[in-house]
Amino acid sequence: MNPYLVLDLPPDAGDGDVRSAYQRLLRKYPPEHRPDQFQRIQEAYGLLRTSRERWRWKLLHLKDQRSGPVEALEEFAQLPARMRPPGAKPFLALLKSCAAAAGRDAAKPARKR
Repeated sequence: MNPYLVLDLPPDAGDGDVRSAYQRLLRKYPPEHRPDQFQRIQEAYGLLRTSRERWRWKLLHLKDQRSGPVEALEEFAQLPARMRPPGAKPFLALLKSCAAAAGRDAAKPARKR
């Protein structure tokens, strides 16, 4: 679980941004109506509550976040539309072609020479 995606925050968000996103999502998903969504929001806020916790999470989880085009495509597809940069459609097409090429290469057996 990426807490930045759960709270719909950019990676450089500050304490106030995290707190306001948390409160906004609590109003949108109250615990009595959507307990599973409320639990995810609580866990994400617990991981990003202070700058020290955000730094620790980034240090432990973002270093090996993208290991290939398939993983990058999955992460990019989960981004909210407002966080996608201009020119995202060509980038998404590039990622899809890379993922397709990686899938084709893995499926073909190596040729003996």
